[in-house]
Amino acid sequence: MTKQPFRMTSSSDYKDRLQARSGFFEETGTTILLVLLAISVFSLLGLFMALDAVNGLHISDNQESRVQATYAALAGLNHARALMRGIDYDGVLKGMDGSYNRGLSYLNEAKSFGFRNPFPLVTAYSLDIKNPFEALSAIPDDGLINTGACCGKDGTPLIPVTGIVQKAPNPAGLGDIVTSRYFVKVTDNNGDASEREDDAEDNPFVDGDGLVIVRSMGIAKTLIKAVGPVWRRNSVVVFEARYQKFSVFDFGSALLVLGSRVSSFLQGNYEISGGLFPGIGVIDTDVQDDVFPENILSTGPMGSGVISGGGLPDPAIRDMTHLAESDRERSPILDPQYLWDFVFHKAPQFSDNYYRSNQHWSPGNAPDLGSYDSSKPLSAPGQDPKITVVHGDLFMSGNVSGSGLLIVTGDFTFRDSCRYDGLVLALGSGRTSLQTWGGGINGGLVVANLESINGSPAFGMPEFSISGDSRIRADTKAVEMALGLVPPLQKSFREISGTDP
Repeated sequence: MTKQPFRMTSSSDYKDRLQARSGFFEETGTTILLVLLAISVFSLLGLFMALDAVNGLHISDNQESRVQATYAALAGLNHARALMRGIDYDGVLKGMDGSYNRGLSYLNEAKSFGFRNPFPLVTAYSLDIKNPFEALSAIPDDGLINTGACCGKDGTPLIPVTGIVQKAPNPAGLGDIVTSRYFVKVTDNNGDASEREDDAEDNPFVDGDGLVIVRSMGIAKTLIKAVGPVWRRNSVVVFEARYQKFSVFDFGSALLVLGSRVSSFLQGNYEISGGLFPGIGVIDTDVQDDVFPENILSTGPMGSGVISGGGLPDPAIRDMTHLAESDRERSPILDPQYLWDFVFHKAPQFSDNYYRSNQHWSPGNAPDLGSYDSSKPLSAPGQDPKITVVHGDLFMSGNVSGSGLLIVTGDFTFRDSCRYDGLVLALGSGRTSLQTWGGGINGGLVVANLESINGSPAFGMPEFSISGDSRIRADTKAVEMALGLVPPLQKSFREISGTDP
C-alpha cells in the first residue's frame, strides 16, 4: 500500500475551513431561531384559538341561557295574568297568611322598587334552580299569588315562593332536565293618584284602584363564573307589567241602559234599587240628537214600583254619559265596535259556559251557572262564580239560579223565581223582560241594542220591560266579583335591566 506523502496545511487552507465551519454554525443558529420563532407564533396562535373557543363557548352558553330565562319570565307573566282572574287583590298583596309586617321600616321598604322583585338579584344570580328551597325559605309570602286566607286558614299558593320549574327532555339519557324557573310577585302601585284616591294611607298591602304591578323573574342555568365575591351561576331576566281590573261596565247603578232612545214598560210592584247610586243610569249614545233617554224613562209608565238610590227622589234616574266620557277605564262602553268585539269574540274565549244557539233553561235542564254568596269572602269555600255566554235568545224560568257574569246577545227573558248574583249584560238585541216573583238580579243589569249596519256595529234602541215584583238590586261586591272574572287589562310592559327603575 502506497503511503500518501505528508502535506502541510497552509494557514490559508485552515482559514478557509474555519470560515466554512463558521458559516455552517451561523446557518444552523438561524434555523434554530426560525424554528423557535415559528413554535412561539404557533403556540400563541393555538393559545389564542383556545381562548377564542372558550369565549365562544361562554358567549353561546350565555346567549342560550338568556333566551331560556327570557321565555321563562314571559311565561310567568302570562301565568300570572291567567291566575289574577277571580281573586282578591288584597289577599294577594298580603300573601297566604293574610297578614303583613306593620313596622314602619318594612312598610317603607314595601314601597321601594327593589321590593317588587321576588327576591334580591344577588340571590337570583347564584341560586341553585334545581333545589331553590333552602335559599328562599326565609322570603316573606307577601305578594305571592294565592287563593287568599279565609276562615282562619292560609290560602293556597298558586305560584309558590320556589317558582315554577321549566323542564326539557334530557339529551344524554332518560328523564328531564331543569332548564329554567320563573318566580312571580305582585305589588301595589303606591304613589299613583288613582291609588291614593281610594287608599288615602297609601298602604302597600291595600289595593285602592284595582291596579297592581306584577314582576316575573326568569332564571336559567349558565356556566359558573366568579364575579367579584359572587359566583354567577345563572342568567336572570326580569319583566314587569301593570294589570288593571276590568271595569268597563261598573257604573254602580242597578240598571244601566245605553241608547239615544229607549222603549220601556214598567208595571207591577217591582224594585230597582241602586243603594248609594241611582237606581237607573242612562248613557246617551247620541248626544247630538237633543233627546235625553233619562227623560223618556222618567215620563213613561212607572207602575207602582220603586226606583231608588243615590239620595235621589223616586224615580232615581240619572244621566251617566259624562261619567262614561271622562273616565278612561269606562269610556270604551261608548264604542259599539268595542262592545261587539267583547261579547262576540273575546268573551267566548274565557267563558266557562258558551252557547251559540237559543236557550230555554228551567230547573230540569239548566247548566251550572255558578254559585256566590256576597256575605262571605270571595276566597271562602263554595264560592264558584262562572262566566256564561249565550249567542242567541235566553229564556230562564222556574227557580233557576246562577252567579258570575252572564252575557246574552239575543232576547233575554227572566221569569218566575229565577235569581242571579253578579252582572248580566244584555248586549245585542237589547230586548229584555223581567217578570219574577221572589227572584231577581242582585248586582247589576246592563242593556244595549247593538246593530250591524253595513258590517259596522252601531247603537240602536233597546227595549226594556219589568213587571211583577221583580227585583234588581245594586251590589258593588257582586259586580266587582263578576268583572273580576274577566282577565285583567295589561296597561304597561317593560324589561327591568340595569338600574331599577
